[in-house]
Amino acid sequence: MRRTRWIAFASTVVIVGTLTACSSAATVATDGDEMFADRMAAALVQWRSSPSTGPFAYTIPGTAVAASLGDSDVVATASGEGDPGVPLDPGAAFHIGSMTKLFTAALIMQLDQNGALSLDDSIDRWFPAAPGGAGITVRMLLQHESGLAELDFELVGHVTPQELIDQVFTQEPVFAPGTEYEYLNAGYIMLGRIAELATETPYEELIRTKLIQPVGLTSTYLDGEGSGPQAINGFVLVCDAGEGAECLKQYGAVEPQHPSPQWTGAWSAGSMVSSAKDQAVWIRALVGGDVVDAAHLDEMLTLTTNSLDFYAATYDASGVPHVQLGEGAGLATWDIPRVGICHGHAGAIPGSNGIAAFCPDSDLAIVILNAIEPAGLTPGYPGLTPLTEGVLGALGG
Repeated sequence: MRRTRWIAFASTVVIVGTLTACSSAATVATDGDEMFADRMAAALVQWRSSPSTGPFAYTIPGTAVAASLGDSDVVATASGEGDPGVPLDPGAAFHIGSMTKLFTAALIMQLDQNGALSLDDSIDRWFPAAPGGAGITVRMLLQHESGLAELDFELVGHVTPQELIDQVFTQEPVFAPGTEYEYLNAGYIMLGRIAELATETPYEELIRTKLIQPVGLTSTYLDGEGSGPQAINGFVLVCDAGEGAECLKQYGAVEPQHPSPQWTGAWSAGSMVSSAKDQAVWIRALVGGDVVDAAHLDEMLTLTTNSLDFYAATYDASGVPHVQLGEGAGLATWDIPRVGICHGHAGAIPGSNGIAAFCPDSDLAIVILNAIEPAGLTPGYPGLTPLTEGVLGALGG
């Protein structure tokens, strides 16, 4: 099994141009989906044909996009295939990988609001075996600043979440808590268990009753435990070096994705299934302040010094303009040319690579779900830079 990280950031960054929609007509009518599809058709074909690994150019088999401007309804379109020979439906469900982390972060914020736990709690309250646990807080897990080791990806989907955590605790920490930023899937598995232990309620039930149902999401669930429409399998880039992100800078081939143990094993760090429309509704509700109170939303949005330093150094080393600025307690922030600041999260897992973002300057919610992993060399924001300006124009923004 390849070691997909359910999304972080690629130090090699390309595809910095912007694709425009076919037209920039002014308003979205009642047939908004059809109009949006017409306006985005050429841009999506161009986006899908744009990725390369360096020496090898390939086509993204299928991409679904959903968006809304202001209080207008969410509209969606799709291009290509979701499975071999099957046209991708705009309403298709995808495995969304680390976009799951936004649900986990919002859940922890709600539990802090109601006093079930505190962001300042040290994790030895729940995990006495955690190395240095007395100095690691819940907030540090949310901000990827715990310093703990990463998951053993060979175990993902084959052991319980607690067993994944126990294995991490056998490893030496990689830095002192709070001193650096390093994207860590293990931390969000721990947050899922903390939510369960603090409430004596299963994680799946918590996100379903506190987040999915109140926001009105109809195609979103935790794979392996919840229920909903079956997700597409998608595709994978295969090369001599392995699969997925291992094929960056390699020659490869696009092949159908087979069911992966990561789909259920990623759990609170990456196991949710959702549609582009549902994710557009969700990201607008979350960043718009309908899910957590103002103080907790601010905590999610405020970029940490360590993440600012990390992303600045990464972009400086790659020699391209800074796009991802940093991360707060769950939400990442990007600066998109000619659009402005956008907040959200990306996700990669076998068979898909996507992103959900809300851009307050333009009042735009945008979701891009690609039926392949990876989708180009920007797994931290796949399609956001090339497509967002065109989507805004297609909506009349």
